[in-house]
This record gives sequence, C-alpha cells and structure tokens, in this order.
Amino acid sequence: MRLLIAAAFLVFAASASAQEAKPSPRIMGGFVSGREYMDMDGLEKSAYVRGLFDGIFLAPAFGAKNEDVDWLLACTGQIGIDEFRRYLFEYIRQRDDLWANRSPAKMYRAARDLCQAKAKAP
Repeated sequence: MRLLIAAAFLVFAASASAQEAKPSPRIMGGFVSGREYMDMDGLEKSAYVRGLFDGIFLAPAFGAKNEDVDWLLACTGQIGIDEFRRYLFEYIRQRDDLWANRSPAKMYRAARDLCQAKAKAP
C-alpha cells in the first residue's frame, strides 16, 4: 500500500513539474478593458467576440426572454465575426473613455449599433 501511495505521489510530482515547464495559458478574469481588446491580435479578438456572443446567447438560460437576444442571433447570422471584430476595434479606438472600461456594456452597445446600421442599410 505504501508503495502504491509513493508511486502515485511520484506521478503527481512529475506531472506538476512537467506542467510548470510549459508556458501557462493567459487566463482573464472576465471582461477586458478597451485597451486590452485593442492590444489583442486578430485571433484573440475573434475568440473574445465569439465568447461574448456565446455569453449573451446564454441569457435565456438565466431568465431573460428569448426575444431579448433574438435580434442579436439574427444579426450575427448576417454579419461575420471578423466584421464585428473590426467594428469593435474602431468603436473603442474612437472613444478613449472606453480604453480603461471593463464593462461588457461597451461591447454590447457596439454590437447593437453595428446591427442597427446594417438593418438600415439598403
């Protein structure tokens, strides 16, 4: 039994050492500031926007009405992630008051504005 415990400890220790040698992934505490978003590369921005939308689409699971997110679901079907990503960058770049802001509301407003603009376009 002691041999089994010792072997398990060695495997755990070796695993922990191997994990320390690998660079750890960047884990964020949630929403990013405008500056942090602007500093991301294109792939990171796309992943962030996808995660933001996924979070919004989960709202009905927490009590929101489906109608509250239907407009965004329809809009994201028409506008690609790359266009949202670029628009969000410009939206934040033009509003330096958002650079330190970590509120997800800035992202929501940008998506809403882009969707409204696309709906009005001929």
